[in-house]
Amino acid sequence: MSRKPAPLKTGDSVALVAPAAGCDTERMERGAAVVESWGLGVEPLPYARYRRYLAATDGERAAEIRRTLEDPRVRAVLCTRGGFGSARLHGLVDLAAATADPKIVVGFSDVTVLLNRLVSEADCVAFHGPMVAADLPSLDDDARERFRRFLFAEPGWWDGRVTSWWNDGHAEGRLVGGCLSVLVTTLGTPYEIDTRGSVLFLEDVGEKPYRIDRMLTQLRHAGKLDQVAGVVLGPMQDCDGGHGEQWLSEIVLEAVGRSEVPVAFGLDAGHGSGNVVLPLGCHVRLDRAGGGLELLEEPFAT
Repeated sequence: MSRKPAPLKTGDSVALVAPAAGCDTERMERGAAVVESWGLGVEPLPYARYRRYLAATDGERAAEIRRTLEDPRVRAVLCTRGGFGSARLHGLVDLAAATADPKIVVGFSDVTVLLNRLVSEADCVAFHGPMVAADLPSLDDDARERFRRFLFAEPGWWDGRVTSWWNDGHAEGRLVGGCLSVLVTTLGTPYEIDTRGSVLFLEDVGEKPYRIDRMLTQLRHAGKLDQVAGVVLGPMQDCDGGHGEQWLSEIVLEAVGRSEVPVAFGLDAGHGSGNVVLPLGCHVRLDRAGGGLELLEEPFAT
């Protein structure tokens, strides 16, 4: 059983972190104001500058992640945006602190690598979901309210519906995954994703079909699709080359290569979506009869 954080309470402190790229200050302030409107205290980033395309130096970004994971006052760590840079922190961030005091950690895109490390190395549940500057200012009211409900573990935050089934079937396993183009960069490193017996979630944006094929082929050759229990994809915005689902479905099914593995498409998570929160590390069921992805355990400590 993975270690789980407690849900937030009014007055709790949340910290903003930027593991990767810098972000527009105005958008970050707008996103932080949304979080504060929910009765939470927001600790701002201690740096507001760029180093090339990064939010700050590797040492500064790593130090702030370590501090927020270790600080008992901080009950949630919310990433501001993705971009690139999270992988540069691998050797600088020891995730033992997350094991000692699990807290809500939310992000996606480039942050995928850190989330899956929390799952595999720290045995913690980590949350694939909206980021403060990249998403909160632009999410519609329903999606924003869904995220608020998630933070406080109120009913109505979960939505595992999908739009299409490319392979019927039934699968149960630990939920892992995230941005496909980021996940493939972990292969051959000590931080590569563990997909054995898992329900693998994949999403991306703006990748041509042949690039999707190339990345899935790399996952297949690395053995990462051999033992998956099921696969569920996000909307894959601008990844179909104008061919709709047909090419994408053919590419994915050829890569999976097993008819007994259920494959679903259109989960409203990731780039170009309402970005429903996915608790990586929790056990889920992928089943057409159930309408999509179902949670089999609570993601919060009781």
